[in-house]
Amino acid sequence: LSVAVSAPVGDDWSDAAGYEECPDWVVANKTLPEPVDDICGVKLECPDRKAVNNPDCGFGIRKVLGGKWVSTKVDENLGEKKYEKAFMSLFFYISGANSDSAKIPMTAPVLTKSYMDSSYKEVAATMHFYIPAAFQANPPTPTDSQVYIEEWDDALVYYRALGEESPVKVWVEEYTNLATALQKTGTTFYPYMTVGAGFSQPGSKQQRFEAMFVAN
Repeated sequence: LSVAVSAPVGDDWSDAAGYEECPDWVVANKTLPEPVDDICGVKLECPDRKAVNNPDCGFGIRKVLGGKWVSTKVDENLGEKKYEKAFMSLFFYISGANSDSAKIPMTAPVLTKSYMDSSYKEVAATMHFYIPAAFQANPPTPTDSQVYIEEWDDALVYYRALGEESPVKVWVEEYTNLATALQKTGTTFYPYMTVGAGFSQPGSKQQRFEAMFVAN
């Protein structure tokens, strides 16, 4: 069982989340997210990244360096099982369902991209695992036709952190607050794609999830 770690939101929150929370959104004893630096390079390999200083409240900024990811489309016809199915398709790939039968280490974060139409209705989604450095140069080909390799450019991302798995309404609130904070500072971002990131291994004492937008 995971154990929630809670503390007053303030310096503890900014140290854990990576940014200062805006006063209007402070929640006492909110579950602290596990710091990225306690996960990446310690527990799991992550894409190379650079923190970007942010004088504003309500969000963090990070530059994620380019690299290869293994990806699959989320089957919208599967209802509540759609994300589980996408995850397992990628998990099978790293477990040996590839041209080399290679066992590829798990990485973080697991990304879910949701694509919106002009009315902000979700029309499609994809899920992604980062390919670790040992396999970056020549990742084995997936044996599942629904799984594919992509190479991404560097990206500037804006994020809000969560310290526990949360229902959809909480994620909607986080994306709304993120958009509000970015708009207040005049920061431009692409509004028709949300990115949900999961950094934590199942059963971890501390958890980290992030709601993200990507810079234009």
